[in-house]
Amino acid sequence: MFAWSIATVCLGGTLESKLSAIAKAGFRAVELFENDLTFFNGRPSDVRRMADDLGLSIVALQPMRDFEGMPGAARLRNFERAERKFDLMDELGVNLLCLCSNVSPEAINDDRQAAADLAELADRAGARGLRIGYEALAWGTHIKDWMQAWHLVELADRPNLGLVLDSFHACVRGNPIAPMADLPGDKIALVQVADAPGLLMDALALSRHHRCFPGQGDLPVDAFIEACLATGYRGPVSLEIFNDQFRGALPGQIALDGMRALEACAERIAKTGRTPDIERLPGAHLPAPSTVSKVEFVEFATAGPEGDKLEAVLRGLGFQKVAQHRSKEVVLLRQNGVNIVINRERDGFAHSFYLVHGTSVCAMAFAVDHVDRTLDRANALGATTYHGRIGAGEATIPAVRGVEGSLIYLISDTPEGLGFWERDFVFEQSAQVGGPITGIDHLSNTVRRPEFFTWLTFYKAVLGFEDVPQVEVADPYGAFYSRCVRTPNRSVQIPLNVSDGGATVLARFLDATSGSGVQQIAFETPDLFSFVEKARSEGVTFLPIPDNYYADLAARYDLDPALLEQMRSLGILYDRSATGEFFHIYTESFDDRFFFEVLERRDYDLFGAANTPVRLVAQARSQDARRAIS
Repeated sequence: MFAWSIATVCLGGTLESKLSAIAKAGFRAVELFENDLTFFNGRPSDVRRMADDLGLSIVALQPMRDFEGMPGAARLRNFERAERKFDLMDELGVNLLCLCSNVSPEAINDDRQAAADLAELADRAGARGLRIGYEALAWGTHIKDWMQAWHLVELADRPNLGLVLDSFHACVRGNPIAPMADLPGDKIALVQVADAPGLLMDALALSRHHRCFPGQGDLPVDAFIEACLATGYRGPVSLEIFNDQFRGALPGQIALDGMRALEACAERIAKTGRTPDIERLPGAHLPAPSTVSKVEFVEFATAGPEGDKLEAVLRGLGFQKVAQHRSKEVVLLRQNGVNIVINRERDGFAHSFYLVHGTSVCAMAFAVDHVDRTLDRANALGATTYHGRIGAGEATIPAVRGVEGSLIYLISDTPEGLGFWERDFVFEQSAQVGGPITGIDHLSNTVRRPEFFTWLTFYKAVLGFEDVPQVEVADPYGAFYSRCVRTPNRSVQIPLNVSDGGATVLARFLDATSGSGVQQIAFETPDLFSFVEKARSEGVTFLPIPDNYYADLAARYDLDPALLEQMRSLGILYDRSATGEFFHIYTESFDDRFFFEVLERRDYDLFGAANTPVRLVAQARSQDARRAIS
């Protein structure tokens, strides 16, 4: 029968906490890694009872290593070892033992000997009503590919011996995926899935430290699952992830991430219409994600002089105060339909957020075509929804919890839905205010490393975003990694940023705000040069860029000297792609927290990643100088 499963090795913590988190996330099947049992303070029969109480079926015991093709005495010891594992399986109530291909340098390169060993192992297991699943490890001494493993299974020819197919081992070596569909489904013992980023790295190191859930990496996991199910296999589809960050995170969150990733995977496969019975898997009938038309507003929580300083910066960028909330200490600043809400309330959600994080983005709102459907999807995928305190006559705006407990409000993009502005605010002047800024190009979320994949999965699975390949750049104090998620129509783009190094600009942001959050808001303008000149006259301080940067630009690009000098004098950065040009500039950081970017795109659809190193160095230098003065 179909079932989503997960291996205990995916999570950190004790076996008790792992099983509890797995069950709470909605799994009904689990692979048990023997190391977890070794560290458990109880009998294997206690684990069986605990799993039964949680509604979990233990579908496999992992792993048996270095078995087939061993010489002499080592071969005899292996069969003795196998009998002890069979005893353990009896007590656990599990009937499948997963056997990895041999990685020992002593292994004999003889397919017939290896197959004979598998056959004898299967016979011994069969006498006790047990099964064996054989898996090719990508770094096996002789058996590295699923085709070789299948050859040995066929040679052994035992009814209780089957093939374990693992997406990581197959994909990382570039094994063909489509031919898997021709395998007999009753000879597949287990299907395991793992994704991984497209890093140029030894397969063993990549496997041990960087595996991730489907949709979090770059492997063709969807195609792999489709091929496996095309065989007629209808057993468990199990996550097997080795990842240092996963083991260091809360097991409940990682288990939930795994279930979300699998359900989103089933949804994608179901849409192709090619896979029989896929609709029986959870996730195949999720409410469809809504279409997001724009970021309707960004809300800052602040107070006192910090709030005055923030408003001054925004006014310098061209925003004007247009409205006051009817019952709260909340104002609306606007420019060409770009809305910034400044919340100075002394109680409630925003104030609590301010007390923890200081002046920061506490919420943003997405205009969507189906609010209720978006909430239904969020609830189906285990996301936390929110309805806050409202006053008499005020609009009720539902929300989903985002990064660091911030809110993502959901607003209908219909005239009726957008009418909340007039219901909640008293406008002091025309609701339409012009200016040089015409939209929000993107907002960046800087997160702790253990949260990176969690929020990647959240945006993709819950809100229907897509992602682009990861970008890696050098920070003067470490390394910087970014992966952008965006709506299919690109109306909302959110780079997810994480760093290695305790003194990076990203790490300083996390320290300053006591957590993850929005570090950057990028505004778009049709004429950046005019904008910068006007903003400077209004007192906006932009990030100083070293002259050497412009000397390098002159060497790399055939730029008009007058244009280059104008960019240098204003502090504007430049990038070029095959299709167009990109001009952008950054404000100084607000108390080492967030900053604003203003950009002009000329048929260019990237993010200027080539300029990220100079920006990081300039920000670090500026922050170090301020700290030295203080």
